[in-house]
Amino acid sequence: MSSDVLPTKNLGDGEHLAVLGYTDSFNRSMSLWANFALGFTYLSPLVGVYSLFAIALTTGGPPSIFWLLIVGGGQMLVALVFGEVVSQYPIHGGIYPWTRRLWGKRYAWMAAWVYIWAMIVSITAIAEYGSGFLASLFDIAVDRNVTLGLSVVFLVVALALNFSGTKTLARVAKIGLAAELIGVIAVGVYLLIFDRKQDFGIFFNSMGVEGDGSYLTAFLGAALAGLFLFYGFEACGDVAEEVENPARRIPIAMIMTILVGGVSGVLAFGGYVMAAPNLAEIVSGKDTDP
Repeated sequence: MSSDVLPTKNLGDGEHLAVLGYTDSFNRSMSLWANFALGFTYLSPLVGVYSLFAIALTTGGPPSIFWLLIVGGGQMLVALVFGEVVSQYPIHGGIYPWTRRLWGKRYAWMAAWVYIWAMIVSITAIAEYGSGFLASLFDIAVDRNVTLGLSVVFLVVALALNFSGTKTLARVAKIGLAAELIGVIAVGVYLLIFDRKQDFGIFFNSMGVEGDGSYLTAFLGAALAGLFLFYGFEACGDVAEEVENPARRIPIAMIMTILVGGVSGVLAFGGYVMAAPNLAEIVSGKDTDP
């Protein structure tokens, strides 16, 4: 494996690919910010926080916010490893070609299948969550058929955008980045400063979610709040051959995705908890859609 580590410092993008046995055939039109926007919109702290906010509070209470910090720290270590790998192998596809070169074809095949199924489940889940927002926007009553139909619409639009080319995808990612930052950071900060109904001590109050048992079990159960949020940053490396100087820029984009996504998620989650007028009902499970 050590013989595959390349001295890439003085190699151009095309030369680097040539050493790896590839031809530089893609248009490198994606900037650092566009690559970061792609990873950030895939990570999507707004979707992650909103989707599991009620579940996290019901399971672990307000202290479940600390899972965002714990998982974020762990995933930062993963991002540092991925950044080192992509700097050596800036190849389209990410997980599969990296694993094939580091560990072999058999393990790469298994890793690719796991990753594909993870993407299928996560993308369809996000489309289903988004269908409720779209229905409320057009004042449509939500039922099973409406949810299914709107989810399919989301998936078809996403597929069309992915097939439209790198430049279009980069523009959409930048729009998504701006919308996420405004919708998460601005709203979260506003709630924390101007609409606070709890004090900061609430984050150390389990509010009785453990019942007669140990709170450790309840807290561990709330780990999903962080686990569902901090994935998607590896998407920065999936388009490595369409980024200028990918060996340097993609690791930076991955780290930025974790940092900005983590801060956004904490602000949003914290703001929602602090501003909730019926926090006890959310924690008890009486309010399932806060």
